[in-house]
Amino acid sequence: MTSLLRITEENQHRYLGSIIEIENMSFSTPWSPACFLQEIRNPVSHLWGAVREQELNGYICFWMLDLEIQVLDLAVHLQERRKGLGRLLLSHMIETAASRDLESVWLEVRVSNAGAIRLYQDLGFVQVGVRRKYYSDTQEDAKVMHLTLTRSAGPLRQPAHGGY
Repeated sequence: MTSLLRITEENQHRYLGSIIEIENMSFSTPWSPACFLQEIRNPVSHLWGAVREQELNGYICFWMLDLEIQVLDLAVHLQERRKGLGRLLLSHMIETAASRDLESVWLEVRVSNAGAIRLYQDLGFVQVGVRRKYYSDTQEDAKVMHLTLTRSAGPLRQPAHGGY
C-alpha cells in the first residue's frame, strides 16, 4: 500500500536522498538539494512524497497561493512508472485544493512528454497556451495547462452543451 506524506524539515533527512535520486533520473536539468530545501522552507510550497514499504517512489512539489496551485515538479522513480503514483499524487493535490476552496491548478509540461500530457488531460486539465523555448536545456516549448476546480467537489466538468 502506498501512503502520501508531506516532506518537512523534520523528516527531509529521511527522504531527500530518494527525491534527489528520482529527480536526477527524471530530468536533464535536475533541481539541486538546495532547491528542494528552499521549497521545504517556503511557506507557500508543499512537497509530498509517495511512500511504499518505507521507500519514497515519487513526489510532487507545488505552490498553494491565493486561490490557485502552481505545480513546480512531479516525478516518479523509473521502476515505479505507469503504476498510478503520478495520478495518486496529482489527485490528492487536486482533492486538497478543492477542499480548501481553491479555484484552479496550473502547470507547464514539455510538448514532447506525451505520457504526462495524457495523464493531465485524464484528470481534466486543458491546454491554455504555449511558452516558447521554456526549457533552457533543449529550448523546447512547454504546454501551459489549467484545471478549474469547483468548491469542495474536485475538477469542474463542463456540460456537453458548453454551458455552465
